[in-house]
Amino acid sequence: MIIAILLAIFNIFLLIFPQIVLAAAREGLLLWFNNVLPSLLPFMIVTNMLIMLGFSGYLARFFAPFMRRFFSLPGAAGFGLVTGLTSGYPMGAKTVSDLYRENQLNTRQAQHLLSFCNNAGPLFILGAVGVGMFNSTRVGYVLWLSHVLGALSVGFLLKSRNNSTLSQGEKRESTRPNVHSAGRILGEAVKSSMDSITVIGGLIIFFSVVISVFDVVGLSDDTIFGGVVGGLVEVTSGARRISSLVPSTTTLAAAAFVIAFGGFSVHAQTFHFIAETGIKIHTYIFAKFLHGVISAVICAVLWIFMGLI
Repeated sequence: MIIAILLAIFNIFLLIFPQIVLAAAREGLLLWFNNVLPSLLPFMIVTNMLIMLGFSGYLARFFAPFMRRFFSLPGAAGFGLVTGLTSGYPMGAKTVSDLYRENQLNTRQAQHLLSFCNNAGPLFILGAVGVGMFNSTRVGYVLWLSHVLGALSVGFLLKSRNNSTLSQGEKRESTRPNVHSAGRILGEAVKSSMDSITVIGGLIIFFSVVISVFDVVGLSDDTIFGGVVGGLVEVTSGARRISSLVPSTTTLAAAAFVIAFGGFSVHAQTFHFIAETGIKIHTYIFAKFLHGVISAVICAVLWIFMGLI
């Protein structure tokens, strides 16, 4: 009932401020078309094909000792970890969903892997945030390092000590398709990726409008608090607001928290991918909040340490 009331109020706002809404929607559309579509779509297609071709099975043997020792996960989860750390939101979530669908992870393993593999990409942190927003490669590397260390810390802290189900994921091996099925695999990969990227675009536009509502009612402004509030909704908007302030340990820690948490715009994209996996949403949200806190602490420590040398 509460959600219905909030949506009704939101619709009234759309009718009262149509120009603001149209401008925000247009900005979200351009962000998706100019940045997200060309950067994520190729990754999605290639990742889908690699999983269907059984490449994750080859990597499983390489990653198995590391993933088992530090995260109590099968080797196939290493493919999701690498993808999530290099490709950016929400590719980690999509890869987890694909591995689950291909029977390389069970629900418990997928839940754990998602808690620390769905991360911001290095291009976003180093380029868009570090250089583009803070005008500093040094800031970018501090934020990126704290982000990666925070994610790995969450994976280690939340690992299960019960390894009885590990063999289920490790014994399932993907079969390599013959040459006649390569065309079908490419077609399925493109179709799946286009469906996913379209949903992502719609969510980006919707949350761009939500941010405009926050701006009008004064919940999001150019302060640390306003930047964090904005970042809880949409990570890029929050990081941009925080970067407009004087760089300090506090502002960088706030940026690290926002980037690691990801914002509900990213979470909505994640929920779309994990809808059929049985993964618990509240557990994932807790993990992202924990990731934000740990990353903020690490970022503050690194920045203070760098100021001493």
